Amino acid sequence: MADTSRLGHFVKAVLAALFLAGASLAFSQNSGDLRESLFNETDKLLAQAQAEQANILSPDNFKNAMAKYGQASKDLQQKKGIQDIQKKLTQVRGYLKKCLDVAKLGHVTFETTLTAREDALKANATEFARKQYDGAEMEFLSAAKKLERNDVRGARKKIPKIETLFRQAELTAIKVSIIGSVKNLMQEAREVEAGKYAPITYANARKLLNEAESILNSNRRSESSAQAKAEQAEVEARHAIFLTREIRRLKKNDKEWENFLLDREGHVKEAAKAIGFDAQFDDGIDKPLKNIQEIGRILQSEKRDLLQEVTEKNQRIADMQRELQAYREKERGLQAELQEKQYKLELKRRRDEMVKSVETMFPGDKAIVLRKGEDIIIRLIGLTFPSGKATIKPEFFSVLATLQRALRKFTTSPITIEGHTDSIGDDRYNENLSYERAMAVKQYLLANMGLQETRITALGYGETRPIASNENNRGRAQNRRIDVVIGFSQTDL
Repeated sequence: MADTSRLGHFVKAVLAALFLAGASLAFSQNSGDLRESLFNETDKLLAQAQAEQANILSPDNFKNAMAKYGQASKDLQQKKGIQDIQKKLTQVRGYLKKCLDVAKLGHVTFETTLTAREDALKANATEFARKQYDGAEMEFLSAAKKLERNDVRGARKKIPKIETLFRQAELTAIKVSIIGSVKNLMQEAREVEAGKYAPITYANARKLLNEAESILNSNRRSESSAQAKAEQAEVEARHAIFLTREIRRLKKNDKEWENFLLDREGHVKEAAKAIGFDAQFDDGIDKPLKNIQEIGRILQSEKRDLLQEVTEKNQRIADMQRELQAYREKERGLQAELQEKQYKLELKRRRDEMVKSVETMFPGDKAIVLRKGEDIIIRLIGLTFPSGKATIKPEFFSVLATLQRALRKFTTSPITIEGHTDSIGDDRYNENLSYERAMAVKQYLLANMGLQETRITALGYGETRPIASNENNRGRAQNRRIDVVIGFSQTDL
């Protein structure tokens, strides 16, 4: 008995081990699906919180949410119990919902503050004004925490200071990005004593730099104007540094002056040669320079004339292209019109052929085939009914058999069976009788042709649509008729 019990325990242990191994394998294989199932709702809420800037508007709640989220992710990696993971994710969602509530209030409370912060980030304050930006960010987080604790009044008190700090960081960043390199050049110019050796150029560079900075101080959005001034200041600063180094070099050795002047004359000579004359310097450098300037003005004038000529020719080409496009569009329109006319003529030809083919099917005493607009009318003059009745006699089945063959040519066209009477008798009676006769023809066709009932309609007009006089027997006989109206469809051609 004891051995049997030990064997039973052993079997249970083996089965349990096999179950755990299988579960572990399944867990591994389905870990991706499992994570999706467990984290999907939480991930959506997290994405919403991030979109609402909850990380900065509700920092503590967001921090707690991310801590629990990290623990849940770690538990999943370590294959811990699903219930524990779900419990942590429930806590994450709780924190995130609090984040969203605070963020909603924060967007209203810190509306202008968030704008100032965004402007600072756009100006790249995190790189160019890091210390100022970090100080503003710390103050902002402090105010956001007050809002988290429902201290709206305390949070609002901090707003003016925070906005000032962000705006200062923004302005500093703009200045550094626009005039930072110029300031570095001005510092280099001071170190080489450009103010002493090239005072005019140095002063001009400093003036342009001050103007750029003044523009930014008065309106930081005028970056393009400030940028233009800063670029001019940079050119002048580099010029001042160059002049300073040249002047200091020349002052060290008076013999260098001749080489300096000859070198400059050589550059002028090359420039003169490039535009077609030989420069002479027996009267100094001024005369060749004036010649170069005069030729330059002439060339500029010629260039303007040529550009004007090119502009006029381009305009003429554009006009001609528009005219050509108009002709092409007109041509396409005429071609489309011609094709449409050809198409309509072809449709008419096919319709006429079909009408003729239907006409040839009926003897002259059995039916008349008519055209009315786009419709074809088969007037069954060979089909009559007993007086006051709607019964089709067997001797008229041959007429209806011919009608069936004609209708089979029209596979999609709608069909209307119209019943008509003469004027003898009561109007309502005649209308009802004409409808019953039209219905009799409809039911015969449905029974013998297998038509869809939606394609065929029966109407009774009574005596309202005569085609002849009701004053004599012949006219009344003509008015007592069945008209089969075929609404012509192009798909039947």
